[in-house]
Amino acid sequence: MIALRTLYIRVVLLLAVAIVSFSAQHDARAAENNRAEWLDSVVVSTGAILSAHDKQPFWLQSNQHGRFGREGNPFFTRLRLGKQGDDEKKFDWSYGVDVTGRSGNNSDAAWTDAYAGLRYKKLKLTVGRKSEFFGVADTLLTAGPELYSQRAPNIPKIALSTNGFVYISEDFAINAYLAHGWMGEEQYVKNAYLHQKFLYLRYGTANPNEGINLYAGVHHVVIWGGTNRETGFRYPSGINDFAKMFFGKAGGSDASSNDQSYALGNHLGSIEYAMQFKGYERDWLLYAETLFEDGSGLVGAGLVKPGDYLVGLSLLNKQAGSSIKRINFEYLDTTGESLNSDGSGSYFNHGEYRSGWTYEGYGIGHPFITSIPGPDYRWYALNRLQGANIGMALEFSDLFNPIIRVAWIRQKGAMYNPRPAEDTVAFAITNSSHLARKWTFEQALFFDAGEAMKPNVAMLLSISRSLY
Repeated sequence: MIALRTLYIRVVLLLAVAIVSFSAQHDARAAENNRAEWLDSVVVSTGAILSAHDKQPFWLQSNQHGRFGREGNPFFTRLRLGKQGDDEKKFDWSYGVDVTGRSGNNSDAAWTDAYAGLRYKKLKLTVGRKSEFFGVADTLLTAGPELYSQRAPNIPKIALSTNGFVYISEDFAINAYLAHGWMGEEQYVKNAYLHQKFLYLRYGTANPNEGINLYAGVHHVVIWGGTNRETGFRYPSGINDFAKMFFGKAGGSDASSNDQSYALGNHLGSIEYAMQFKGYERDWLLYAETLFEDGSGLVGAGLVKPGDYLVGLSLLNKQAGSSIKRINFEYLDTTGESLNSDGSGSYFNHGEYRSGWTYEGYGIGHPFITSIPGPDYRWYALNRLQGANIGMALEFSDLFNPIIRVAWIRQKGAMYNPRPAEDTVAFAITNSSHLARKWTFEQALFFDAGEAMKPNVAMLLSISRSLY
């Protein structure tokens, strides 16, 4: 296995060298804008992570799609290339590759993106692993949407969606998504499927500098099918079972007793609202999210759920010359009494799908919610907590434009197993220096401290070259 992982690293490095050679041979043509139609960009990066402990700090794990791993791989080489679709064309195609070779205690390769897509007018079909952002939160500074963040590696899917928000009338636009994915072998229920769908509505003008936009949406995910690792029981996954799962209905006689009592599969979802105030000098975005599971949390359309919500406020500064470009504040509270009397309703945990809401050992939900490993690919989410984070994006020059993030997390255990509160504080500052000739030098410092942990400090240094 170690030899195979080492081979992955060498393949990534060879690909990087090949791309560099290709770019050098065709640099003259690129300068004359005769770029190949199948390639929009190529970026090669290499760097190192210097850490006081093997475990990576909080902000180094969050919003990275599992790229750097959790521990033990200080050196990395990354290759990114792809082609984006042209929205002006009636029909177009796209693809993306983002692979990181990691070397250290456990050398391997992390495939963040490996996808291909087709677009016809306002519809898109995408196949493979793709980095995506779900929800109406701040896309740059958020710690993560409550249901589906960017912490875990990307799940392979087939997805049919609109091309972002599409207007269906003068004032109403929709953003719709339907996907079928594969959760893989590293689950308590092996080879389970992922069902994912969402529908977001937007009301208001498309003018980016005037007016108010109102957002509302529902995001629904289900883990279903697969084979129980211990008992060998095969969860139903036929066409009729798909229909039951799609609408959140209980399973039939061939389903487990749990799925016959509640809903077929492990259901999770979020209800989301947002208001955006747009101006020529600045935009404001106010948003709120709350979770539901197997029908719990849907009362009152999720609007009134004390102790069970995420709220955020963002300021986008459009004034030229201003050093403060963006500010975001978020607060998360999951301490509400969402646990039912029979033990169900503990978000991100499940009695049948005992890996919970994880993929390849990473929690898929909000990064504040820690998942603890158990035997046979069991994972237990510590889902009872309060937390807040603030982020700020600054810009002073091409060499100094830092992003500063601070998070406070008060962990109180799990819904079914409360424990005394433990506080943790996480800090990060990242800076990208844009050098001459398409070179970028990234520097980042991370620091975690808390009542139940030793202080953890890490530094990331990376150099990138844009070849296209």
